Amino acid sequence: MGVMVLPKSEWAAYFSRLRKKVEGKEIKIEVLGATIGDQILVRSAPLLGATYEPKEDALEISVKGMTHVVDHPQKISIQDDDGRVFAIEVIDAGDRHQLMTFA
Repeated sequence: MGVMVLPKSEWAAYFSRLRKKVEGKEIKIEVLGATIGDQILVRSAPLLGATYEPKEDALEISVKGMTHVVDHPQKISIQDDDGRVFAIEVIDAGDRHQLMTFA
């Protein structure tokens, strides 16, 4: 199992392909930060889509019932094993870590 830091130039293309890789999987979304503590936004929901919008510099993660937006992401790391995605960590401009894990 490896962790890869995704270059910003690849963010839009990666997230447009992500849905096919994790189709049918449940996602958990947590936000971790010094000022807000650890917060669970989504305990378990199917991923509907994920897009990075370069013009807005925003990552949108859509699950059933909500869309989580990460404004001005600074770093995106992917944890996978032979192409199977287990987790995605996004660090935003406020140094908050958005951790998305797949069941």
